[in-house]
Amino acid sequence: MKKLLLPVIILLFIISCKQKKSLPDQLKEFLGNHLARLDSSATLDSVHIIRSTAITAKLASIIDDSIFTREYNSIRVQLKNASQKNEKDSVEFYQNETTYMEKEIDSLSRQIARSDTTHHFGFLIGCQIFISRNQISRMDSTFVVIDSKNTVQGADFIDSSLARSIRKFSRKPS
Repeated sequence: MKKLLLPVIILLFIISCKQKKSLPDQLKEFLGNHLARLDSSATLDSVHIIRSTAITAKLASIIDDSIFTREYNSIRVQLKNASQKNEKDSVEFYQNETTYMEKEIDSLSRQIARSDTTHHFGFLIGCQIFISRNQISRMDSTFVVIDSKNTVQGADFIDSSLARSIRKFSRKPS
């Protein structure tokens, strides 16, 4: 029994000393896997962290407000287009939406001022990525959200960002 105990302890020690991957390496693996699912001919060459910002309730409120404002502006454009085409049902619908959203934007703006800045929920990581396809390399950037449990969040956003990067290969270089 004693002869078996020493090898087990050594094995546990070796396993516990296993070096964790750095954040750029973890992101490269994660983003590379997503990229491979989107386009098997593209490869992720490197990932560079540009910035890392702690996510607090205040930052989350600012992001919510930004997204909501962008949606509000999109609906205002749809309202304008429906008005020009004299689509009465659509005009009424979009007008109701904009009226409702204006109140919500004011509420979100007030919430930003009251939001907590002391508790951290994770990190917003700004990354510069280099992707190659058919011997052509392109640089792009993306954001990755890592929660307090070090889990990457927002896979749909990441896939959308990588798909945008892949589409750049069909354009002529500037």
